[in-house]
Amino acid sequence: MSSSEASSLKVVNNFVDVQHLPELASGRGGWAYGVYPGLLGDAHPSWHIHLCGSRNAQDRAIHDDVLNATPGLESLNDVWRHIREELAPDYGLVRAYASGHTHGQDGAAHHYAKPSDQERVALLYTSTEWKDGWAGETVFYDAARECISIRPRPGRLVLFDGTIVRASRAPARDCPTLCTTLAFHMRRIRR
Repeated sequence: MSSSEASSLKVVNNFVDVQHLPELASGRGGWAYGVYPGLLGDAHPSWHIHLCGSRNAQDRAIHDDVLNATPGLESLNDVWRHIREELAPDYGLVRAYASGHTHGQDGAAHHYAKPSDQERVALLYTSTEWKDGWAGETVFYDAARECISIRPRPGRLVLFDGTIVRASRAPARDCPTLCTTLAFHMRRIRR
């Protein structure tokens, strides 16, 4: 991965305490299995919960207040506000969702946006425990298909440009749980 592409990945350890987040996300009607809409490139099925925003990749409307206005999602809104204040003050929320993978569910390489979309993604690892032997890394690719792997850690956040191709690697066979994340897709707000 080139140094400019690698520098566009920002990793923040212990960004938030995730102890209360899994039950909040699952309170939205439970997990659905299938291809999450709005991804560009190949996509494989995974577990997911749509939280807010459009499922249409072409819809770029801002949904900054939806999490706050949705009963039971106020704590997720607090996470979004923290992301916006600390890492992305010039961005608005396009959509948010939870996703999860189990053993055997490698994700396909995909991306979220075209360069003209000016989108960023904040990916928050929400599993409350994660052991090194459980695998489940997120792999980010450059144009030459070289990669950087980011390991899941409770509360770790990765901020990246939506044009970067990425894939989720499956957890190991002995992993007893879903590898879960929250994804916050955001677009630069023109002022």
